[in-house]
Amino acid sequence: MLTLNKLMKSEKGHWHSESIDTLPETNDLDSILWVDAEDPTEQELQQLKNYFKTNSLDLKELNLEGRRSKIEEFEDNVSCFVRFPDLEQFVPQAKTDWLFITANKTALLSIHQGRSDITCEIYKKISTHGYAALSLEPSSEILLYIFLDLITNECFSVSDLIHESLQNLSQKAATQFRQRISQSNQSVGLELGKSRTQVLSMRQLIGPLREVVGKIARGEFAIVSAVTLSRFEDLYDRTISLIDVVDSHREEIQDIANILINVQTVTTNNIVRVLTIISAIFLPLSLIAGIYGTNFGNGFFTPGSNNASGFYAMIAVMATIALTLIAVFRRKGWL
Repeated sequence: MLTLNKLMKSEKGHWHSESIDTLPETNDLDSILWVDAEDPTEQELQQLKNYFKTNSLDLKELNLEGRRSKIEEFEDNVSCFVRFPDLEQFVPQAKTDWLFITANKTALLSIHQGRSDITCEIYKKISTHGYAALSLEPSSEILLYIFLDLITNECFSVSDLIHESLQNLSQKAATQFRQRISQSNQSVGLELGKSRTQVLSMRQLIGPLREVVGKIARGEFAIVSAVTLSRFEDLYDRTISLIDVVDSHREEIQDIANILINVQTVTTNNIVRVLTIISAIFLPLSLIAGIYGTNFGNGFFTPGSNNASGFYAMIAVMATIALTLIAVFRRKGWL
């Protein structure tokens, strides 16, 4: 589905959007044509190829899983493919979206799969008060900046969700010290593995995005004027900050992993301590039972062996020794 918009400056100083039905043969110098293609058909793609004079529109190639973000220049056009995290489904499923942009001096084409929050945000902003704070007159370079800026904001929003998820995992990991069942510890470990996958995926998405913005900020493309170049430089700084944020998430994951390792160590130490204390308590009892259970000939005297109450006296001595050892261990803090 193609949506055609003619962007121009209104008398009130804001951007004005006017919908048109067909692609114009020529574009006015005082307006910008924005073509938004949602799930375009092969016929629509061929029409867009001929209009924008580009051969980089291949839907199968755009849908390739794992394709990196990149930007290229073809004669008068700049083609930009950007892959970014899905705000709603990235944290549970690490799902990503992509956006393809082709721009020249008078027109811009955006292609995406399904509903795009990025394009919806631009539609909403233009319909209210536009982007007059960025530029009094709409231009394809400003539109390109707006797209990349909103994508960067999307990455920051997903990063905040990851941080919140890691904070919850950290609290769950800390509570494992008070629990004896290791099943909850395993569930935290599985969630931590998913978070690690999400952070690594974020790092793989942000790196190419920084390269795209960096090429524009260095002035490698004629479509971007010197006036707008400073905005892309600021955007490039934001992508670097975003990488630092994702790296901090990796440190958070390592801290949570260390907590889980400490939980396992403490649990193992507690088990070994209890088993050692039980062995220490039963060691003298086993000695006494062994002595009294030894068979000897006449003449060897075993205390209480000829007394009807000797067995009970032996049990009382063993119980006294066991209770004494338990009291000593408790005083020393071993129990």
